[in-house]
Amino acid sequence: MTHPLRILLGCATLVALGVGFVASSATAESLNLPKDSYKKAAEADVKFLQTRLADLAKKQKAGDRLLDGQIKPALGVALLVIAYGDALGDAPLQDNAMKVAEAIDAKDFTKADEWAKKLAVQPGMPAAAGKLPKPFKDDLILMAVMSPFRGGTVGGLNIERDIRDMTKMTNPAKIDPAMVEILAVRTAVINAYGFHSPNEKARINPANLKKWEKYSRDSIELSNQIATEAGKGAKADTAKIKSLLTTLNARCTECHNDFRDDE
Repeated sequence: MTHPLRILLGCATLVALGVGFVASSATAESLNLPKDSYKKAAEADVKFLQTRLADLAKKQKAGDRLLDGQIKPALGVALLVIAYGDALGDAPLQDNAMKVAEAIDAKDFTKADEWAKKLAVQPGMPAAAGKLPKPFKDDLILMAVMSPFRGGTVGGLNIERDIRDMTKMTNPAKIDPAMVEILAVRTAVINAYGFHSPNEKARINPANLKKWEKYSRDSIELSNQIATEAGKGAKADTAKIKSLLTTLNARCTECHNDFRDDE
């Protein structure tokens, strides 16, 4: 079973004491991934959020320094879980993930931790056209959802390094279809958010925007193919997965070369 996840166009209203979530009914980019794949990704990312936010809440209470590299991935993963809730027809998951995201944005990690503890994956019946709000301005959404690509000392999901390790010419990491299936769901949803949250360089002229959208579409389609193949489990063609991951890595590199600001 597949579900068309709708990342809706529209604007977000940021109010003084919180975040206003606003959705519109404009034309949307769609994803078509198996419901079971969304469920696996949701369960993995709920676990990540609960662990990360418990740690941040503890550090904030102790007065320890909180690093952006720990906070941004938490916000990014909360946005992914909002998307999973929509695709799974799991309204409580989606609503609670919105509250998590709101609390993270407000830097209230005790509250974020409390809401994260309420996260539970309970798939229902998705609507034909799910409504996924864009809770923040485009630049914040893009910064947040891209942060899970990173890992190491900055504390993301290590997506970029995992892809590169599995596609190395010599001594590549072994491809685990179960892990790759979740990775591919994440990259598909991240790129769907990215499609509707172009950065300043992409917005500067129509030609750049068209190129940005093509990179996003290509990456979504590649991610869909990877998730479908990896979802076959022991019967998955790992050579095909590696080839698709190699192409996905190339698209990411090309997009970064054209659009990513130097840091």
